[in-house]
Amino acid sequence: MIGGMNASPLAQKVLALPYGERERLLAELLDSLDGAGTEESLHGDAWDQSWTAELDARLSGVADGSVATVPAHQVLAEMRAGVLPARR
Repeated sequence: MIGGMNASPLAQKVLALPYGERERLLAELLDSLDGAGTEESLHGDAWDQSWTAELDARLSGVADGSVATVPAHQVLAEMRAGVLPARR
C-alpha cells in the first residue's frame, strides 16, 4: 500500500499523466532516494561542479598515465566471453 492506495491504481494514475508530468514525478522520486534534503544532496550548479571536478580528475589520470585504460574492443571481447558481466 502506498499513501493509502494500492500500487496498481496508483501506477495507473501515474501512467495516465502526460509525459512531462511523469518525468517531473520520476525526478522527484529519484531525488527522494538519493539523499535529497540532506547535506549530501547535490542539485544544479553544485551537481555540475562536482561532476566536472570528477571528470577533470579522471582525465588528468589518463593524460599523465597514472590510470590504465583498456581498449573498448578488449572490454567488449571480455564481456562476450563472459569474463566481465554485461550491464543491463
